Amino acid sequence: MEKLVTRYEKSIETHNLARRYISGGVSSNFRYHTIPVPLCFVRGKDAYLWDTDGNRYIDFVLGNGPAILGHTPKPVLDAVRDTLDKGQAFTSVHPEELALAKRLTEIIPCAEEVRFDVSGTQANQIALRLARAHSKKDTIIKFEGQYHGWADNILVSVGPSLNEAGPYNTPTTVAHSRGQPKNVVENVLVQPFNDLAVISQTVSKQSEHIGAILVEPIACNTGVIEPAPGFLEGLRNLCDQYKIVLIFDEVITGFRASLGGAQQRYGVTPDLAVFAKACAAGFPISIVAGKREIMNGVTDGVIHGGTYNGLTSTVAACAATITTLAANNGALFKKMERQGTTLIDGINTLGRKHNLPLHAQGIGTIFTTVFTEKQPLTHYRDYKSSDEGLRLRFIEELQHRGVRTTSRGTWFMSSVLTDNDIHETLNTVDAALEALKQEIAKG
Repeated sequence: MEKLVTRYEKSIETHNLARRYISGGVSSNFRYHTIPVPLCFVRGKDAYLWDTDGNRYIDFVLGNGPAILGHTPKPVLDAVRDTLDKGQAFTSVHPEELALAKRLTEIIPCAEEVRFDVSGTQANQIALRLARAHSKKDTIIKFEGQYHGWADNILVSVGPSLNEAGPYNTPTTVAHSRGQPKNVVENVLVQPFNDLAVISQTVSKQSEHIGAILVEPIACNTGVIEPAPGFLEGLRNLCDQYKIVLIFDEVITGFRASLGGAQQRYGVTPDLAVFAKACAAGFPISIVAGKREIMNGVTDGVIHGGTYNGLTSTVAACAATITTLAANNGALFKKMERQGTTLIDGINTLGRKHNLPLHAQGIGTIFTTVFTEKQPLTHYRDYKSSDEGLRLRFIEELQHRGVRTTSRGTWFMSSVLTDNDIHETLNTVDAALEALKQEIAKG
């Protein structure tokens, strides 16, 4: 422990001071989990972060996904700088906002029209409101373990313990936070991801109440679980049959699974979709995209507002991100897919080398690492039954050696990683697993 205190001495001092002025010492509950304290970072460049103690990290957190072009990407920063002398908030529309909206309708399959906001949480809220208004039904189906923002009405069954989750076929809707109203669970039905038979039965029995199905097309928050063959297609068919609005939460997968999101990658088009995180390479913008007949609800009684929606700087950042990712026929996506696949395969090989149940899965641009004999993960309960303690110890050992991943095991790839970074990361994984193996052997 003394060695750790020395390595993170200034971060510990900063955190102790921060707790006097910032509630909890950080500005989001999802930043608590770094060991020994939330680290204080002073600089980011390309694929790297430096903390206040001078430690350098290869960063696979990327602000929980936004920094797909790495830290301080020049094309994006140049585009933002060009807006600073022009003004930011006009409380109307501006030409660059219109140009971006048009471009998004060209690259996102479901996008006939779009609206801008500043966060995934808020964009999901307007998507749900539009869906309920269009379908004239209040109940929403969401999937166990999936996260759609911290708003009361959808922050349910995000991470329930297996004891409180209820039966597999009929999961209990579990509020996630103190302070949520008790009736928040009344308009949300929870279903297991990737089980078309279960949700088909649920919908057939309760279709008169179900206004929308909200789904992360890849379950990125708990295991980076891809949709089973035919699952998304099945949801699309159910929604068509029962006049239900299908919403893809692409807050993570937008501009990451492909430029057009998971809907482009898997060839299934929802009625509405929400994009955020990677859309502006670190600047705060979110996008609601969808069918014109549903989106036009905002002209017919559906209220959506936001002081900071469509700022010139964030619009410029999003447009520059699109240009960069689309260049050379999407060459950066191909690079990330190649390097990510190398990491996934290499990590799985190293797990076997050390005789540990380490499992990596996902797609090349985002994947997870867990410790489990149940491979691959296919739904939330597979992820939840994995060895959380061993996962967190592995993440600690990586961090101590200069590789940073999320506490839930998710690795976000950036376009600026070098092949040397991939080699260094695999060497670090090897060393971390050796340390864990020795620790386990000592009991």
